[in-house]
Amino acid sequence: MLLNRNKFGGFRPAKILKQEKMDAPITSDIVIINGNSHPDLANLIASRLGVKNGGCSVYHKTNRETMVEIGDSVRGKDIYIIQTGTKDVNNNIMELLIMAYACKTSSAKSIVGVIPYLPY
Repeated sequence: MLLNRNKFGGFRPAKILKQEKMDAPITSDIVIINGNSHPDLANLIASRLGVKNGGCSVYHKTNRETMVEIGDSVRGKDIYIIQTGTKDVNNNIMELLIMAYACKTSSAKSIVGVIPYLPY
């Protein structure tokens, strides 16, 4: 609870403003993409926010090279990359970095990495 000092030197509780419900939906400038670590989590977050989960596919070639293909346009959009840690942490981090680089070279407005669990 926040406390404010009143004119007599004592403290009184501050007014807490009620948070009003947003009437406007979230804009289409937000794109959520995910790697291979937890696609169900990214789908759940996208459905709760009411935004589309971006069409991103991450796969590994036979020589263990990580490839990323972003199907939707991310130009001028705010990108949130959902990537958590699993048993193969190094590959998960590399997937996150390669997805961020792919978004950067595709002229994304901003890129935010969301890492709910990092087991290091």
